Amino acid sequence: MKKRNRLIALLLALAMVFAMTACGDTADTPSASQTPTPSQSAGPKESQTPAASADGVVAPITPEELGSGSVKWTETKMSDGWLQVTNEGGETLGYSADSGVSLIQVDGYAFKDLDRDGVLDGYEDWRNDDETRAMDLASQMSVDEMTPLFTHGGWMSFGTTIEGDDLAYIQAGGRGGVTRSAINSGNTGMAVDWTNALQALCESTGSWGIPATVSVDPANISSTIDQLSLGATFNVDTAFELGVEHGKQYRAVGVSMLLGPQIDLVTTPILARSSGTYTEDPALNRDLTDAYISGLQSTWAEDGTDLGWGEESVYAIVKHYAGAGAAEGGRNDHNDSGKYDVFPSSNYEAHIIGFFDGAFALTKSSTKEAGVMPNYAISYSNDGSLGELVGGGYSAYKMDMLMDTGYQGFVLTDWGITSDGSQPFGVEDLTESERFAALLKNNIHQVGGSSNTEAAAEGYELVADELGEEDAIALLRNAVYHFVLSQMQCSLYENAYITRDHAFDTVWNNDTDAFSLDLQEQSIIMLKNSGGAISQSDGAKKTVYIPYAFTAATAASSSAEATPASWEPSLDLTAVGEYFNVVTDTVNEPSGTDADGNPVYTEDDVVRASAADLAGCDMVLVSMNAPKTDSTTGEDGTYLPASLQYEGYTAKTARRESIAGSVTTEIINDGYGTKSQDVKENRSYYGNTVGRDSNYADLEMLQYAASAVPDSCKVVVLMTAGGPMVWSEVEPLADAILLYYGNASFGGSWFQDEALLDVVSGTVEPSGLLNLQQPASMEAVEAQAEDVPRDMECYVDADGNAYDFAFGLNWSGVINDERVQKYNVEPLTKVENIDFHYANEK
Repeated sequence: MKKRNRLIALLLALAMVFAMTACGDTADTPSASQTPTPSQSAGPKESQTPAASADGVVAPITPEELGSGSVKWTETKMSDGWLQVTNEGGETLGYSADSGVSLIQVDGYAFKDLDRDGVLDGYEDWRNDDETRAMDLASQMSVDEMTPLFTHGGWMSFGTTIEGDDLAYIQAGGRGGVTRSAINSGNTGMAVDWTNALQALCESTGSWGIPATVSVDPANISSTIDQLSLGATFNVDTAFELGVEHGKQYRAVGVSMLLGPQIDLVTTPILARSSGTYTEDPALNRDLTDAYISGLQSTWAEDGTDLGWGEESVYAIVKHYAGAGAAEGGRNDHNDSGKYDVFPSSNYEAHIIGFFDGAFALTKSSTKEAGVMPNYAISYSNDGSLGELVGGGYSAYKMDMLMDTGYQGFVLTDWGITSDGSQPFGVEDLTESERFAALLKNNIHQVGGSSNTEAAAEGYELVADELGEEDAIALLRNAVYHFVLSQMQCSLYENAYITRDHAFDTVWNNDTDAFSLDLQEQSIIMLKNSGGAISQSDGAKKTVYIPYAFTAATAASSSAEATPASWEPSLDLTAVGEYFNVVTDTVNEPSGTDADGNPVYTEDDVVRASAADLAGCDMVLVSMNAPKTDSTTGEDGTYLPASLQYEGYTAKTARRESIAGSVTTEIINDGYGTKSQDVKENRSYYGNTVGRDSNYADLEMLQYAASAVPDSCKVVVLMTAGGPMVWSEVEPLADAILLYYGNASFGGSWFQDEALLDVVSGTVEPSGLLNLQQPASMEAVEAQAEDVPRDMECYVDADGNAYDFAFGLNWSGVINDERVQKYNVEPLTKVENIDFHYANEK
């Protein structure tokens, strides 16, 4: 395991400053091909535990003859082909026999000679702390070796060999990339083979044996719950437990960096990316962030002892710093329409609480702080209070706030912000190389979504031309230091290899199914339960009606193939049959034809259950997808409203003039001559209309079911959502409502059938709470401020319950436990761990 001793942050910062200013140009920086100077190749000290010198380089140690003296290590060839070295009381190593890396021995222990120079360098010595090792490596690298490490691309190959773009990227010196393939069900064996092939290639390529970092976006590996579902548990212990489990599972398939968690506050209910975050409440967001990252980043002994960074640690890149939950119009900041975040109530400070009081001040882990990803959008202000009108990665205000408050973590930008046609918001006029230069000067450590090592090198040269070689190399060396430190903290320099046996024992198996089922059940929120429609089971098997649902045909698109029309039961009949007696519909042969004369289903092909069959039903279960239409632009560039209801919506009460917008200069003729004037873009969707939601058929199915069943049959809605919705179209027709943040349809890729059925049948008592307010109407949505949490008029149902933050029901009624009492208080607005100031106040 990693040593627990760490350098004091202040001393590290001072040492880095001194080391960087001491570094000269690249000709003075030793590389693997150079002969070490006498001071560097001096014999080992008696302690054999060297410290970093003033320039950051640790004096190498001359090794013993391999296998001589008191040997404290053994080597085993693993079934997956790589070699494992076990040191008595020390680190376990892994390497490929074909990579050119060999072992060297010092004090009887084995070490990997990663740079193949025959001596034990400081960064190869696992007895040194991670910071010293990272300084030692970064201080020795040349500019040409460092600039590729300023990029973090995407792994494209996924098999037993590394080829194509991935091969070229590694050969060019790149080492960071994202893939989602490794975490998917059915890919476990392939993930092991691919990871080991990737790491062997990296080990054999270049001068230093730098491993690959495999990153992943937050994902439902082994069907574990997503962030919004975790938010609904209001349970810090559950968040910690999930973090620990994710650390084990991600590392078992080769992932060592999580591009998450996403902790944007959902302070506008129409936020396009609401499904990827925890909540709108700053305190709950802070605590879940702290707990989850603490569990994820530390390696934990079987007895729960915190071992610090180690082989089961995953480096968290918390995102998006900061304010991405306050998108004007709720729009997706992956598009130009979502270019701006707005703060009409001057509540920006609330949006940084999760970062500075949560992610950067961990209370449950010795790893102390996470990495960070700046946001895409421009935090808009007219008075300069939020800095220059540029995206988060380019914002000096946001980055200075990090650095000025002593932040020591890794900074990785969001994806594609250096590319034309992507999201280089506020710096569209710069070239790609100039954007790289701007990011390097802004203390960014790595550029996400780019494998363009040439542009990274050109960006460095621009910085050197502007600031001088000494300052430029100091910035670059600092960036590389933070990247290799993140790898060392996850033990990749000791062993980046994995095994099939461990992977299959850790992910996608019966044990993980049980773990995931428990978490899913904790996340289900019972919003309505009139007359005890859902109650503790008495053991009797009830009868339920499952209506069939019609899905219209879809045309092919750039991202999906065409799908034919279909009739399917709205729930999995086999799964439901394990809990209930089932009554359902039948479907005739297709009565329609397509353009080629092939038979296709129409809306008339269903035969509904008879009144006699329905008379014996205790419940009708209606599975629905929540309405959610994001604000976009039409073909003519007009902004269209967001909507959280099934019926069409006209934005009659929306803001007439957008807060944010670009300013252009126009030449006009007023009859007396021409003159120029500044014109601000209006991004408002006031008065515009959006049609029915794409899930409107779900509402029609509910309307049919509610009208078809007798009064004695309870109508139970199972609603899957990715954020808030307007309930006025649904709630009056339902006796009971269960809300869950699952996939687009029941029984999807990660939310298990059993979770909902356990609750509906009365086997498991619901315990989830609303982590997001539910609006009374679209007018209530328009009235709230984008930057303020919990400021919205909430929907009130027929039982008089307001669907407000922290509301939820169990079998006894409204939940009022310690979770509710702790978090259902006035929302936080002030950050505790830093002295916050606006850009124009300093």
